[in-house]
Amino acid sequence: MTLLGPPPRANRSYLSFYGELVFASAGCVSCHTPALVTGLSPVPALSRKVFFPYGDFLLHDMGALGDGIVQGRAGPQQMRTAPLWGLSTRSTYLHDGRTTSLHEAILAHGGQGAVSRSRYSRYDPFSRAALLAFLRTL
Repeated sequence: MTLLGPPPRANRSYLSFYGELVFASAGCVSCHTPALVTGLSPVPALSRKVFFPYGDFLLHDMGALGDGIVQGRAGPQQMRTAPLWGLSTRSTYLHDGRTTSLHEAILAHGGQGAVSRSRYSRYDPFSRAALLAFLRTL
């Protein structure tokens, strides 16, 4: 799996480019970090490479969205941020597939994701549609 490439991205539109700006302004990037850089590797093809998972892979308090599982230092409301790449190929969302729409997935965010959820909810319908269009390109 280490040598597999990232999932393909769907075609982008003007709406999705605007949606990426909305995604950032909502604060989604604080957990769903767009770009990361690999560490040093003896395999040159993997060393210091920029990749775009849209996730920081860190533990975050997700409030009621947490899975209730305690593992090591991770409490029942804490989960690792799932990368968003590959969203364009999925039909269910969140770690457990509990939603079938990206809108529902965003509204399910709690804990540290609550601020971004609130911002999303306050956006006008065009901005929300743009953000969803952006997510569908990942």
